[in-house]
Amino acid sequence: MKQSLSFTGVRRQVRRGFNLIELLIALGITGLLLAATMVALDASYSAYQKTTLSASTHNISRITMDRILTLVRTGVDFGPKPADPNTTLVHSNLIEVVTATGQGITIEWDDVSEALMLSTFDPETGDILETYQLLDGVIPNVDPVTGETYAPFTLEFELGQTLRRATVDLTIVPHDNQSVEIERGEPYQIRLVGSAMPRDVAYGAKSK
Repeated sequence: MKQSLSFTGVRRQVRRGFNLIELLIALGITGLLLAATMVALDASYSAYQKTTLSASTHNISRITMDRILTLVRTGVDFGPKPADPNTTLVHSNLIEVVTATGQGITIEWDDVSEALMLSTFDPETGDILETYQLLDGVIPNVDPVTGETYAPFTLEFELGQTLRRATVDLTIVPHDNQSVEIERGEPYQIRLVGSAMPRDVAYGAKSK
């Protein structure tokens, strides 16, 4: 009789389930594993989002830069011109180009919306015909030494009339609120600097 009771007690001990403490430990371990998985997924998604957005912005920015430099190379008249003919350099937030076909184009950096705006105008009357956004996310250029900001366009004139060279200096950030929140830090910046001469000047001919 005693042996039977002892055998029954052993069977009951083997079949018993988890107690409350064991369940809490299991839940704690599971929670830690899930948290670690979410952190890894968040870091992976953040890196993917940053790389994708940066690549897209870089491509669009390079296309915009090429377009501006092409306008400089093929243009026949430029502005803004210096007020003093003895002044050779003009630092400006905009550049005006009159094309060989007689079309006026102004590319201006709007510091409020942090965007490059393109406007077409009539060279004869100066009336603006159309305006639209060319590139978004263009932030102020900052001198790393002095910390001062400077204009994105530098125009080098000869005798106050003939454009010798135009330099475009742009600092762009991927302009997306979601990406900024995900990155949790300073936004990635793209720096593009380009320079071009009008063809008439480059080939030694007198610029119109």
